[in-house]
Amino acid sequence: MPRKMKEDALEGSYADKLIDAAVDIRMNPEAVERSYMARQLVQCTLPHSDPGNLMRWSRTNGHLTLAIRPYVDEHNKALYPYGSIPRLLLFWLVTEATQKKSRHIRLGNSLDGFMREIGLNPRTGGGKRGDAARLHSQMERLFRAIITFEDRREWSKSYVDMQIAPKGTLWWDPAKSHQDNLWESWVELGEEFFAAITAAPVPIDMRALRALKRSPLALDLYAWLTHTAFSATRKRESRIIPWEGLHGQMGAEYAQLRDFKIKVNMALKKIQLVYPTLKLETTGAALIVHPSPTAIASKS
Repeated sequence: MPRKMKEDALEGSYADKLIDAAVDIRMNPEAVERSYMARQLVQCTLPHSDPGNLMRWSRTNGHLTLAIRPYVDEHNKALYPYGSIPRLLLFWLVTEATQKKSRHIRLGNSLDGFMREIGLNPRTGGGKRGDAARLHSQMERLFRAIITFEDRREWSKSYVDMQIAPKGTLWWDPAKSHQDNLWESWVELGEEFFAAITAAPVPIDMRALRALKRSPLALDLYAWLTHTAFSATRKRESRIIPWEGLHGQMGAEYAQLRDFKIKVNMALKKIQLVYPTLKLETTGAALIVHPSPTAIASKS
């Protein structure tokens, strides 16, 4: 199939899945697939693209900073987690840790099954660009990275350095993702990381994550918006976020603010399909989030 036709087919398939998810969420709000994300990772997010061979990468939102020191391989190459896959993986990890209240996370004995569980497609092939190979690579990058949460105030600085999963065993062959293995893969979350991600995590709908999974920015905005909408509702006042502030928080990869605003507005159209109760507006100066229900209703 010519490349252009293949791209058009993929784009059409993505649009169909987005619409299907939107219809499902509107028609079956009670059929929510509850998932979670850590508050700190909603306010400061992972890289969208590979930062390259840097020894430290950081992103700041107000007084909060997320910094990452990457896993360095045997060739002294810095390997950062980036893009959609580690985000989906984090959603799944936070959900597992929150629901099972355990640092020991069983990944399943089949990469095929695990991929389906976090919304990836095991049928995209076993090559370098297939979901299986990319997941395998991003898992090691994420699990072995060291993350710092830092809270800097005028006269103080609080911080915690933590490895996401300092212990683990992975038995998968990405080229044979459909084959079960004799031993079950697992990771053990770091104690500090486990404590951080399970302290009042943000609830979200896995159906929306799967629909938005091709866009790291859309995933970040979706989680951040449900947290921000909840905050606006609790305080009974709209939140006004200047574009410059949002750019610093989520748009470090976009050199021009104008380009970032265009990408955000494109992502917002997708998000509002799968988060129909969200109330927001955009102006030339800011994004305004009005009091709205969270992406999923609170447990009764």
